[in-house]
Amino acid sequence: MASLDDRIRSLYPEVSRLRDLSGSPCLSLGVLHEAQITHTAHFGQVDINKPFPPDDDTIYHVASLTKVLTAAAVASLVDEGLLEWNLPIRHYLPELEQRQDDLGQTCTLIDLLSNRSGIAMANALWGQKHGEFLLSKSQIVQTACHIEAVKPFRSSFVYSQWNYALVTAIIEKVTNETFGTYVRRKIFVPLGMSRSTFMHPDGDNVATPYSIDDHKNPVRVKHLNMTDRTGFAGGYAMRTTIKDLLALYQSLLHAHAHELRQDVQSTDESPFRDVKAIFSPYIGVGTAAIDGIAYCLGLYRTRLPNNLATSSVNNLLVGPRRMPRIGGNSTGLEVFHHTGNVPGYFASAFLIPSTMSAIVVLTNSLSFVDPTDLVGQLLVSQILDEQPPHDLLKFCDLAQSASMAAYKALNLQLQKYKTEKPPDLPLVAYEGEYFNKAGTFIIAISQVEKGLRMTMQHMPLTSYHLIPYDGNTFYWPANRNAEIEQSMWPIPSTGYHKIVFGANERHGIDRLTWKHDPLASPEVFGKRKGTSTLSLGKL
Repeated sequence: MASLDDRIRSLYPEVSRLRDLSGSPCLSLGVLHEAQITHTAHFGQVDINKPFPPDDDTIYHVASLTKVLTAAAVASLVDEGLLEWNLPIRHYLPELEQRQDDLGQTCTLIDLLSNRSGIAMANALWGQKHGEFLLSKSQIVQTACHIEAVKPFRSSFVYSQWNYALVTAIIEKVTNETFGTYVRRKIFVPLGMSRSTFMHPDGDNVATPYSIDDHKNPVRVKHLNMTDRTGFAGGYAMRTTIKDLLALYQSLLHAHAHELRQDVQSTDESPFRDVKAIFSPYIGVGTAAIDGIAYCLGLYRTRLPNNLATSSVNNLLVGPRRMPRIGGNSTGLEVFHHTGNVPGYFASAFLIPSTMSAIVVLTNSLSFVDPTDLVGQLLVSQILDEQPPHDLLKFCDLAQSASMAAYKALNLQLQKYKTEKPPDLPLVAYEGEYFNKAGTFIIAISQVEKGLRMTMQHMPLTSYHLIPYDGNTFYWPANRNAEIEQSMWPIPSTGYHKIVFGANERHGIDRLTWKHDPLASPEVFGKRKGTSTLSLGKL
């Protein structure tokens, strides 16, 4: 029988083809097996204008692969006596007591880290386009106090970055350090992760971020300004390398095995504590029972045979019924995994404690399809000596077709309900500043030729040209290519593209409503008094 290394090398042509079909300029992969780093490989080039291939030290933004580090940081602080797993988080963030729901009164660190608090995604409140971060760190908790809970507490999985933003705030409060400073001191330095950071990395060996347009051409995009300065570092901010990630997972798996074997909560000479808690499932994902597909603390846990793409955009675009099922000969085996997605990058990690294995795949583009997930599944099949999934190449076409169809349907839907009814008031009446309930987010509206300019937080790059749609409703047309060129995450939602203004007879336009989160109710932004004086009664 061929060695694992030979079996992995035999996949190179398919890996290269998956990268080519996705449009990603480069791809890096690494394999840990039986607790040893056994294989790394690299394809393409870090920048389309520079003939340099990636290597073990090339830095990628790995986005949500950060989350298991956040869980590990909390476990360390619990061990130090600075935090408690099951103490309501209002004890650490008293501002949350203004919420009278479970999130404000009962929610714990376990609830946040397992994404079972029910809080909405509300991604538009922190980032939309051109890499601009829209909130200051001091505004994070106050904003979260007013974000809707869209699912019942502890009964549903809602993947929201706000859970990890609150955990980040708690870590920084009890340590009096930034999240990145604490993690560097407790984890990066002990593990020799010298190329890992929560800031924009320096140097030439950094994978340039791209998004892939409708013709599969790479388009250079801005780095997302998600750093240790933002307050969201614990959910999304890590930049790292194949080499550093393999060192991280090697140590994490070693600590997990030791804790299980010795029935303890710590491992000598390891930076990790209570890894058993991190690897425990807390909530089922989607319609799956908790013993099938679940979320732990910063990791998904899937029991085979099953679909391993739960955390990937591939699952959303292609649909879970079409995704391959892995592990027909490995019934009951647990795989822990996560993906990271951000304009410019995809990342996937798969951990198999029973074989002390880890697989990491990184690319430098946001494409129609997530090649890191597909390549990762190929590698998992080799680790488990399973039949590799068939026809993975077809998923690239299926995902692109699904994405294109979603934007076509979006534009048809927008045009279907667009009318010739003009705005109820002169455009100047809509001008002004509109605030969310927390008072932390400003939408500024100004008049431009034949429409309105909508600017978020007075940041000029995060702005939209609104066109009359139907009376007091305005919109901006959907165009995937234009959106990805602005470092936007494609969102084929009609509600996201429409702004509805509200008025009363005495004061005229006094609010706008925007459904920026598909799971949440449309959010109302009230108009600041005195920013426009034209009312319905003056017409």
